[in-house]
Amino acid sequence: MNTSYPLLLFIPDFMIYPFIFAGLLLSYGSNAMAFDINPFKEYNGSIELVQTFEQPVLEMMVSSIINPVHEELTVKTLFLVRDSRKPGAESINDELIKTVIRGVRWNDDPLHFLPENPQQWLMNFERASQLANQDQINENFDLFYRSHHADLQFLHAMASTETESAQATRSAILSWIEFTYKVASGYIPIHTPFKKLGNFLTPQSAKFIKKYFTNNGRRLNWTPAYLFSLKCTREIIPPSTVGMLDCTNTSWLPPKQNVQNIALGSLLHVIQDSFSDSHVTRHPDYDGNYSLIHGRSAVQTFNAYQKQSIRLHRGADSYPRDMDQPMKQEGFNVEEVSAEIVSYALVDRKRARYRNRHAIVNAKLKKGLFHLLEPNAEAGSGKYK
Repeated sequence: MNTSYPLLLFIPDFMIYPFIFAGLLLSYGSNAMAFDINPFKEYNGSIELVQTFEQPVLEMMVSSIINPVHEELTVKTLFLVRDSRKPGAESINDELIKTVIRGVRWNDDPLHFLPENPQQWLMNFERASQLANQDQINENFDLFYRSHHADLQFLHAMASTETESAQATRSAILSWIEFTYKVASGYIPIHTPFKKLGNFLTPQSAKFIKKYFTNNGRRLNWTPAYLFSLKCTREIIPPSTVGMLDCTNTSWLPPKQNVQNIALGSLLHVIQDSFSDSHVTRHPDYDGNYSLIHGRSAVQTFNAYQKQSIRLHRGADSYPRDMDQPMKQEGFNVEEVSAEIVSYALVDRKRARYRNRHAIVNAKLKKGLFHLLEPNAEAGSGKYK
């Protein structure tokens, strides 16, 4: 008998896992998460998401201490499009908002363990942390391991290594934005095999897909529909063992608009994470260990989590200091930038075969939100060393 974790053998899951899961999210789970997500709260027609009393004990306990920052930023963005009557506003309804929220959570939970299987999320995260410390995670691992601890840190607007240049990080970020925008707008049909994505992407982004998804001959027949609909489980053997991944619950024919909305949410997640001060050091500098989502300017460095203090990193991941303050006239505001991209995507979606404005979006992001003060700057730690 393994006696290293005796409590786990005798205390019911519902008593111990809420504290472990919540503690991990609050302490060291933020390397990939940046701004908090709360997959146990639901959209009910307002900016502030709510939890239902039908939720199990675990979900209710975690919901009480984890802030739905990504979700609320997403709702604020979609409300801005709708209330300012931007082009495409007529497409925004409760169903679209709910599925875009699913997408903004995807970057942190690409196998959709949550909200149904929080214990699996927890144990996989612990296992990934162990393997990352031993430098064992490579391109053959699943997306959960890679997105949290390895080479897919562009999903969170971060550098994957300490030596990665700002230009290389930005290139990966913009390639992911191109892919997700073209799926969200309908330009890339949702059942297109990855091996044929080059027909729809710029050469740089086609190389990106090959490097991160199909270079070893795997995932060639994956599609955007499969990627964004992944619904997986992994057997857990307490106290710390995980079994084989089982993704048979994935829908092979998901609704087209759901896939498009999840892709749009994933895109928004990257934009939002780029305003997390522990992920991206923007100009101008300011005092305090917190994030600002209004009035930010060009990128000084993309940060690498390996160089940072876990505790200090975490301080920038809760509610931004100016979360409830109005947008500023100077610099960039996360809701404003995001709303413009959402508007473009929703309008393009109506005429996807004949119109796609990704090139406009890309040019604006390179010149604006992702303008680099020093392209060759290596990944830093910001104020979080």
